[in-house]
Amino acid sequence: MTTIGFVGTGTISAAIVRGLASADPGLRIVVSPRSESVSMALAQSLPNVTRAASNQEVVGQSDIVVLGMRPAQLTDALAGIGFRREQVVVSLVAGLSMAEIQNFAGSARAVRVVPLPGIEHRVGPITLYPRDPQIEALLTPLGDLVVAQSQDALHMGGLSAFMSSYFEMQARLIDAAVAAGAPAEDARTYVISLLSMLADTASRTPHDQLARLVPEHQTKGGLNEFVRGQLMQSGWYDTLAKALHDVGTLSWNKLG
Repeated sequence: MTTIGFVGTGTISAAIVRGLASADPGLRIVVSPRSESVSMALAQSLPNVTRAASNQEVVGQSDIVVLGMRPAQLTDALAGIGFRREQVVVSLVAGLSMAEIQNFAGSARAVRVVPLPGIEHRVGPITLYPRDPQIEALLTPLGDLVVAQSQDALHMGGLSAFMSSYFEMQARLIDAAVAAGAPAEDARTYVISLLSMLADTASRTPHDQLARLVPEHQTKGGLNEFVRGQLMQSGWYDTLAKALHDVGTLSWNKLG
């Protein structure tokens, strides 16, 4: 039976652990002792999860090792640790290139994965590079897996960096409804339902017809056209595109 180990047990690692545990209750999972509160909670709540005493113990017990620490913690977390040739090292570390991962992994096989928090509930996109049948089989039940065609395409142009901005936008929309006189609870319900409806509409539209959604959701001289026009005139979309582009210039040793 395959054992999956997590070196670094932060928010995204915990989400993956919970997703894996629900997808396959028979899977063996071992987690590192840090973060202490998160790793203890996982081991106490999930019968197939155990908590190791050290990062070295995680690596020693595992067939697949997931690196889930913050970039600034990487060097210290892997100090003195070696990987076996038959292991797979899966890096979640932002900004860490394949060459740098392989340098840490040594003779072990190495891949990069970009998961998102929805993986806990087995929803949302996951990207993988390069193609690896064992890791593909592991991740496929956890969301919409995309195997990137190149290392540059792994982050899909930095789109995963848009999550907090999305929720900021959601909060501003709620504030707008409240400012117009809606009770806060009604405003939250309306905005979340609106955004969910739009996402559902996109998911029901064939990929080659997505471009028609813009004109179909505005009338000439109407409210939607007005708002979109104001945003375009202010450079809102251009600013977003530049911010996402700049994400790709950040290396792991410049991140927190």
